[in-house]
Amino acid sequence: MADAVAVDSWSAQGVRLSDIVGALADLRDQSSHHASSSRTAVMTIVAVAPGDEQAYAATGALRSLAGHHPSRIVLLRPDPDQVASLDGRATLYSLDGDNHKVNFEEVAIEVGGQAANHLDSLVEAFTLSDLPVAVWYVSSLPDPSDPLLAVADVVLVDSRDAEDLLGLRGLLQLARRRTVVDLSWTRLKPWRELGAALFEPADHRSWLGSLEHIEVSGKAGPRALTGGWLAERTGLASGNVTLLDARHVSFKLTCTRDGKDATFAVERDDDRRRVRAEGRLPDGTTSTITAELPEDSLAAALAGALTRLGPDPVWEAALSAATSLRDD
Repeated sequence: MADAVAVDSWSAQGVRLSDIVGALADLRDQSSHHASSSRTAVMTIVAVAPGDEQAYAATGALRSLAGHHPSRIVLLRPDPDQVASLDGRATLYSLDGDNHKVNFEEVAIEVGGQAANHLDSLVEAFTLSDLPVAVWYVSSLPDPSDPLLAVADVVLVDSRDAEDLLGLRGLLQLARRRTVVDLSWTRLKPWRELGAALFEPADHRSWLGSLEHIEVSGKAGPRALTGGWLAERTGLASGNVTLLDARHVSFKLTCTRDGKDATFAVERDDDRRRVRAEGRLPDGTTSTITAELPEDSLAAALAGALTRLGPDPVWEAALSAATSLRDD
């Protein structure tokens, strides 16, 4: 599918909220004569980005998905430490879909001063009636008391942004009040699938009853989430799960029976976007399974998240178990 192209836009500094709302309406009216275009949004996506790099990555990923997930994009750039101000930009995009063009809108708002702590009052002016609102916290985890959460039907986060287990505890608190979809959980699906596939053969599965230790490596959030999932799925006590720092997620299960060890490991290859799983039995027998990873992990994770916007009890159980682990 072709990239989205900006066909009309408006921007101004030091404006009122009503100015941005009016500009967006004007853009829509001006484009209405394009009979071959359709504007069928399925949701409003609000992305909260703290800086230029995060905003660029977020809008790039969202625009690339518009053909499959047409949405009104609202990008918020809050800075409560700046003087009170409101700068806005409204853009109409078009892209070639299947035998037709699709139009979608993007609104970007930079807000300074105390209003940056009350983004809910800004967002309500741009949500689409009777359609779900997804709030995406880009490169950060939300404070459970953030007023913006009140307008969200679903909250998109990335547990990779958790600096420690305390951040995951806050995420668990939020998940008990709102539907939360975790991009890391989506991104880690190949690890979970390969890990489960290792135990499909009966001679491998029989070793699970002798599981003694799990070692998980990776960044703080993903390694704890993976460790929580493994502990919850296997019933292993949290004290037998070791978490280690590393660039990519990997895990190894060690099973001991009659003084002999069997190991089952899943890791990402350093030199390519591929995940490899290996089971090794005491007699030297090994089995290997691999899975290729998508090139654009942010867009792929976001696409996966947007197709499953309901509660995920498996993720919630993994997150709950993760909060009981200890980082070494």
